[in-house]
Amino acid sequence: MDKETKLQILKDLVSINTVDANENEIAEYLASLFDKYDIGHEVIKQFDNRSNLVAEIGHDNDKVIAFEGHEDTVHENNRSEWKHDPFNPVVVDNKIYGRGVTDMKAGLAAMAIALIELKEEKVHLSGRLKFIATISEELTQGGANYLSQEGLIDDVDAMVVGEPTGNEIDGKNHHKLIFGHKGALIYTVKSIGKAAHSSTPELGIDAIENLIQYRLAEQKYFANQNQVDEDLGKTIYTPDVFEGGKQVNSIPDFALQKVMVRTIPQLTNEQIIEDLHKLIDQFNQKDGFNLSLEINFSGNPVKSNLDSKIVEVIQEKATEQFGEPFALDTLSLGTDASQYKTCKPNLDLLVLGPGNQTAHQTDENIDLDSYFSFIDLYKEIAKKYLE
Repeated sequence: MDKETKLQILKDLVSINTVDANENEIAEYLASLFDKYDIGHEVIKQFDNRSNLVAEIGHDNDKVIAFEGHEDTVHENNRSEWKHDPFNPVVVDNKIYGRGVTDMKAGLAAMAIALIELKEEKVHLSGRLKFIATISEELTQGGANYLSQEGLIDDVDAMVVGEPTGNEIDGKNHHKLIFGHKGALIYTVKSIGKAAHSSTPELGIDAIENLIQYRLAEQKYFANQNQVDEDLGKTIYTPDVFEGGKQVNSIPDFALQKVMVRTIPQLTNEQIIEDLHKLIDQFNQKDGFNLSLEINFSGNPVKSNLDSKIVEVIQEKATEQFGEPFALDTLSLGTDASQYKTCKPNLDLLVLGPGNQTAHQTDENIDLDSYFSFIDLYKEIAKKYLE
């Protein structure tokens, strides 16, 4: 496949607006692409206009490696601040600009093209290479969770998630190999009170005041958690939303807070949820308190074995292509990897993809050299792992 075609595939993917929706168009586009090259695939509908896709090449034996990426993007925010239309990608000074081009349609395109070129070149793979494209990674990791529950990764031995792992320094991308990241727990605590006229507050129950008292206890709980993971660090607790009250002359009968916690293996999502339920139960035993906990999202932390074959293969191919192995590192943010590792704890899983630190930003971009080089890198990883 020539470079112009590879670039056009990336442009086509970015042109499809998949801001937490509409992923079916991406899935159908990739399906048509794989049809052209006689690659077996399945479009897996999950919701209206939202579909995952799984494709596969190779031969049956014990080894299976998967390349994985998500189809959705975050919102483009204020379009007027973009130099270029975020959904009409353009190339300027060897960089392509557009929403999702770094996070992570470049990785998705590079992995799909690697699959196609391996098929075109009739490379014999002693095993199978899967390509997985998912919906809703940015908000819920719902596609990865669904495919895991449906058994689509049961046979996978190693997986590379193509999220961007580059950092642009002096105009050049330096990539890391990510072997772990924190988990994520998002929850809402609701407080129900009793409305009353502000002239007679004693007749009401202030839902905001009750929630503030709980919030202080919750903050103390997290402040007392001293567990540290040698790679991932400490738990990060951030209560980000607080709402309550309707008008100034009424005692508020409802309030809520929404919290994000970045989690580590030493203080699991399940343990935090159990502890918060106990804390809420303690408050609800007091007069006037009516608190409840709603779990909005839970993704477990990820850590992979650095002695695995896939790490060895990636570092060997990185040295051949870039002159040195990738630096090993971890992240605080989450990826689809959380769902796969929860379903299959022994899965050898790494995060490695083209892109840079402009993910989620205005004028998101990727340099074309990084994009093209990762197509070749993914091909070599698959060939070596399945030789």
